[in-house]
Amino acid sequence: MKHADRTEGLRALIRQGLQAVSQQSTAAHLGDRSTYVGMSDIGQHWECPRAALARKVLPNADSLERLLILQRGHWFESGVGQALVSLGLHVLPQLEITWQHQGVPIKAHLDFVLVWGAPVNAIRILEVKSTDKLPDTPHDSHLLQLHGQIGLLAQAWSKPVFSLRAEDGMLLHDKLTFPQLCHTYLGLQLPTRADAANLEAWLLCLSMKEVKTFGPYGFNQAMLDTALDHATQLWGDLTAYHAGNLSLSQMDCAQGFYPLCSYCEYNSDCPKFPLGVEMPQWEPALDKLAILKKQRTTLDAEIKEMEAVLKLVHRQAGTRDWVNTANYRFRMSVTAGRTILDKNALREELTDIFRFEHLGDIDVDALLARCERTGEPFEKLSVSPIN
Repeated sequence: MKHADRTEGLRALIRQGLQAVSQQSTAAHLGDRSTYVGMSDIGQHWECPRAALARKVLPNADSLERLLILQRGHWFESGVGQALVSLGLHVLPQLEITWQHQGVPIKAHLDFVLVWGAPVNAIRILEVKSTDKLPDTPHDSHLLQLHGQIGLLAQAWSKPVFSLRAEDGMLLHDKLTFPQLCHTYLGLQLPTRADAANLEAWLLCLSMKEVKTFGPYGFNQAMLDTALDHATQLWGDLTAYHAGNLSLSQMDCAQGFYPLCSYCEYNSDCPKFPLGVEMPQWEPALDKLAILKKQRTTLDAEIKEMEAVLKLVHRQAGTRDWVNTANYRFRMSVTAGRTILDKNALREELTDIFRFEHLGDIDVDALLARCERTGEPFEKLSVSPIN
C-alpha cells in the first residue's frame, strides 16, 4: 500500500510540474486566451461549438495523460524548429497576427513561417500537429485553422499587426508589417503586396515514429470567410455567456458518431449524451474492460516488435530455410497482398466500355449500387468515458 501511495505521489508531482509548465508557456506566448479568439478556437468551434465555448469559460484541470499529450506537441514543435534552423533556413517561429473582424479580437499564432526573399519571394506556413496515429486525411478543424492562418497572413500583409517573441516569450518585434518584420528580423526584402509573393501552407502531422504531410494549401477567400464567421459566432456566444444570457446546455454540440467526444474534457454533462439509466454496479466491469483493451494494445505493439526482430534475424542468417530452436522453428516469407476491388478503377472501366459500345447515358454509380449487398445488422458495444 505504501508503494502504491508513493507511486501516485510521484505521478501527482509530475502532473503538477507539467501543469505549471503549460500555464507558464501559455502566459508567455499566448497571453490571456479569454480576451481573443485563436485559430485553434475557430477549428474547435467548427467541430463542436459547445466544447469551444467551454474551453474559454471553464477552469482547466487536465489529467496527467492529457498534459503529456499537450506537452508532446510542444516538444515536437521545438524539435522541428531546431531541425529547420540547423539547415540555415530563414524561419519565423510562432509568428503572431493580431486582427479585428467586425469588432471581434482575433489572434493567429503560426508555428513556423519559412521565408525566401527576392527574387523568389516565397512564404511557407508549417502547422505542426502531434498525433498517436497518423490520420489518412487531415481533420477538418486543422484545415480550417490552416486556411485561417494563410488567409490572415495574406489579408494583413501590409498592416502593422505582426509580432514575434523569443523562445522564453519575450517580445522581440511588435506591430510591424510582414515585410518590415522579415527585413528587421531576417534581413530579407519582400514585396509590399501579398499577391506578389508565393504563399503556401502545409500541415505536418507527427507521431512518435512517423511523419505525414498534407498540402500545399493556398489562399482561399471562402475558407477565410468561414473561419472569420466561426470567430464571430464564438465571440458572440462568449459575450452572451458572460452576460448570463447563454448557458452551455443551450449550445450546439457535435452530432452523430464523433470519435473526439470520448476525449473531450467537457463531456460529463454534454446534451449529446442524455440522462440514461443509472447502474453504478457495472463500473468495475467497465474498468476491467478498459484495462484489458489497454493491455491488448500493448501486447499487439510488443508482438509486432518481436516479429520485426525475428524477421531481421532470419534475413541476416542468409537462408530461406527454417531456423530451429529447441521448441520452435521460424522463417520469414513473402506472401501475396490481399486482392480487393478498386471501385474507382471499375467505375472508370465501365464508363469507357459503355461509351465505346454507344450504350447511351448509363448511370455507372447506380449500376454499382445495385450490385452492392448489405450485411446483417449486428450488435455493437460503445463505451465512452465521462470526463
